[in-house]
Amino acid sequence: MFINEFGCRDNPTIILLAPMMFSGTDLHDLIKPHFKGEYHIIALDQGGHGKAGGYHSADEEFQALRSFLLEIGCTEIALVYGASLGVAVGWRLFVDPAFHVAHAWFDGVALARNARFAEWFMRRLFRSRKKKLAKTKVEASPSLVKMYGYDFARMMTQNFERITLEDIDNICHACCHYDLRRLTEDEQKKLHLDFGEKDFDWMYSKKQFPFTCRMRSL
Repeated sequence: MFINEFGCRDNPTIILLAPMMFSGTDLHDLIKPHFKGEYHIIALDQGGHGKAGGYHSADEEFQALRSFLLEIGCTEIALVYGASLGVAVGWRLFVDPAFHVAHAWFDGVALARNARFAEWFMRRLFRSRKKKLAKTKVEASPSLVKMYGYDFARMMTQNFERITLEDIDNICHACCHYDLRRLTEDEQKKLHLDFGEKDFDWMYSKKQFPFTCRMRSL
């Protein structure tokens, strides 16, 4: 993990946890213009991305962030935003009693204790695309261009180039295995889960996580 830090530490802290194929600075540059006011923003390059080393586990990623936050005395978090892979760390931070998280926004995550099929499917898909990218050496994946436009697709393709097959295996495992528990009523009020109507993660999570929080598709 590599920690990108923006703004003054005296301002409210926002933690940005990017999805796969986004670095922390990529997510920061995308979201920052939409914030009103001044914030202390921590945007993480998780393993396999940006300036970080390899990705080994969500626990290792979280412990690196946890140690940094405690070292700088930052236990009050205004917002934790995590998308997909980023939620693996975001969830751990949200339920850690050492921190007070005022709000958490988790986007597109399959919350499950043991989603073995999803892990197998994701690993197979990303390994296949990784091998195809190595052969074609395109600047922007055509499938990503269709979904996100050329500029985003080029950025995501460049990030994907440095992710190894071992990183893919470990990332897929992290995305599909959560240590879930029943959230308190207060925690439920602080947590927003964001899904599309046809989001595979939504279809999976509402079956695996029915009583811990209220969810709705958008």
